[in-house]
Amino acid sequence: MSSRLLPLLWRELESLFFSPLAYIVLTVFLVLSGFSFGFALSLGGGVVTDTIALFLGDGPFFWACLLLVPPLVTMRLVSEERRSGTLEVLLTAPVRDGEVVLAKFLGALVFQAFLWAPTLLYIRILRGYGALPDAGQVATSYLGIACVTALLTAAGLFFSTRTSNQMVAAVSALTLNVLLLAAPLLVQGERFGLLGRALGSISMTGHFAAAFSRGLVDTGILAWYLGGTLGLLVLCTRSLEARRWR
Repeated sequence: MSSRLLPLLWRELESLFFSPLAYIVLTVFLVLSGFSFGFALSLGGGVVTDTIALFLGDGPFFWACLLLVPPLVTMRLVSEERRSGTLEVLLTAPVRDGEVVLAKFLGALVFQAFLWAPTLLYIRILRGYGALPDAGQVATSYLGIACVTALLTAAGLFFSTRTSNQMVAAVSALTLNVLLLAAPLLVQGERFGLLGRALGSISMTGHFAAAFSRGLVDTGILAWYLGGTLGLLVLCTRSLEARRWR
């Protein structure tokens, strides 16, 4: 890791963890994750595999967490700095645009990992009642969460580079997230032909149902998330570069 990246990353972590927004996001997340666990217990019918699948992949509150949290975390990463004028100072420092983008991206991921960490307590609760969750299913479910979170965080960061208004950045990112979730569900079946198959291949819910929630690792799915995340980070860097030369 670059010696210039570490100070930038620490700067982003301080900004994320010591802001009022952090407590708002944490509260929203804990409420949604609590509802998600209760929903999974009520519908799981005592079957541990089904309960975990609902809690970490198939439940509506789970997807509410995944879709809502990244825009809230990323909306101020660049837009607030543009509004306050500190972005110009940062861009004139001896750091590369890619390092700035990577530091903000990694900082947002670390913060969201902190949010998701308490959900492991729910798995511990199941074990406390004598139910033994499948370790492979739990591991791949969290792998899926990491993949989706990385993709949506990169998307949110991109929108944050395009505006100085935090709310515009958040709404734009949330709109994209909802479209990514809903489009494959609405356009499916043989009648939609190639379009339906193409959207089905990028379906986040489909990836969980077919692989992550079942304890399976599909390298094709992982490649899609990795490629999409890297592509968005490149766009973020280009957006900052364009800002530097304005």
